[in-house]
Amino acid sequence: MSNDVSFKRADYIEALDRWATVRDVCAGQHRVVDRLPYINAHDKSPENEDRNRAYRERAVFKNATGHTRNGLLGLAFHKDPTLTVSKKLEYLQDNANGSGVSVYQHSQGTLEKVLEAGRHGLYVDYHQDDSIGGHSVILSYCAEDIINWRTGMVNGHSVLTLVVLRESPEIPDGFGFKTVEQFRELALEDDGFVCRVWRRSGPKGGGPLAVTEEFRPEGVTGRFKEIPFTFVGAQNNDPSIDESPLYDIAMINLGHYRNSADYEDSVFWCGQAQPWISGLDEQWRDWMEKNGVYVGSRAPMMLPAGGQFGYAQPLPNTLVKEAMADKNQMMIELGARMVVASIATKTATESRGDQSASTSVLAGCVANVSEAYTRAIMWCCAYMGIADKKVAYQVNQEFVELTADPQMITALVGLWQNGGFAKADLRAYLRKLGLIAPERTDLQIDGELQEQGDGLGLDNEDTPNGGKPSNP
Repeated sequence: MSNDVSFKRADYIEALDRWATVRDVCAGQHRVVDRLPYINAHDKSPENEDRNRAYRERAVFKNATGHTRNGLLGLAFHKDPTLTVSKKLEYLQDNANGSGVSVYQHSQGTLEKVLEAGRHGLYVDYHQDDSIGGHSVILSYCAEDIINWRTGMVNGHSVLTLVVLRESPEIPDGFGFKTVEQFRELALEDDGFVCRVWRRSGPKGGGPLAVTEEFRPEGVTGRFKEIPFTFVGAQNNDPSIDESPLYDIAMINLGHYRNSADYEDSVFWCGQAQPWISGLDEQWRDWMEKNGVYVGSRAPMMLPAGGQFGYAQPLPNTLVKEAMADKNQMMIELGARMVVASIATKTATESRGDQSASTSVLAGCVANVSEAYTRAIMWCCAYMGIADKKVAYQVNQEFVELTADPQMITALVGLWQNGGFAKADLRAYLRKLGLIAPERTDLQIDGELQEQGDGLGLDNEDTPNGGKPSNP
């Protein structure tokens, strides 16, 4: 039986290398340069160290993985997400985590981490503030910081009964700071949810782990009967570890980088023309070594009878270049959009087909992120005593931009005025087109229309169409 809160699950340890690979590749060349092979590893001489240093500096890294990730994020957030909450939770729009990060930026960072690792976590905490009555915050945890978890059956449902999170808070140290490692235990016990913070004891933090803080949060209905933590995955939001959507591209990207290093190395060593002279006797050789040889169109070279001068030019190293081209094509086929645009022009039908195949993974990730934030906001309501159940957070899933067709809009408005189309559906369509801001609710719009009518001195009898505003 393990009583060590820092225990790490086997499947977590097995996935660490894959997560590190994708994150390093997405970060750029400075993070992957050490993944290049070391030439002549048995040779410890300074000359070989210099050669390996130059070998790494000449390599060119083409970050198709990072560009693909950024392109997918751009598709998901080219429209603002929609947040539906009561007035007491509107602060989430500007400060979702208690550190000034809006819920939009917060969810963008979550989707980025899900694309990289296929896994992320959201934890809802409550900060008590006597001046404003306290507020809930949504905290974000990377896959590497969720080291342990366990599920169990409660009332016939499989729920989380344990989650252990690794944290590294900063502690002031004079004008600087130092980081300490601590573990946050989220446990579901018989009487409800409990949170414990474990930290190593001793003046230098070298002692055994011990509980330094313990919290037993309560909501409006009393103690929480579930852990306010949710996983965010690439396939679903259950505790199992999903595969990284970008892992395959990252591995090919690394292979392309290694081919690039070999190619640039061969260009450096063999790319320059090598002059040669033949037909010299010892006397000519010694004279040339003494006086030097100038090569160029304005420096005629005197040679003995039968002497020859020329350049040795190596053949192109097509093998490595072909390997790079093959990997480039493989990355294109796996969804590296930024590469596709610069390589070939496709028909509209081909482009739509490619986009559907590439964005299907993105659609799943976006749906999981939206579901996780909706669930987190419901926990915020429970902490703050908000009974409103109509809460939702939705990240855009319309990856193909809709265009405003004036004829279609006119026809829809006419259908609504004649009672054949619901006003809410019309406004939902106009939100997709971007003609109505996503965060503007029907209640707000109706209130503004009423104020406009009051300002113009209109009543229902004066309003066109029998009391129905012509503007949806």
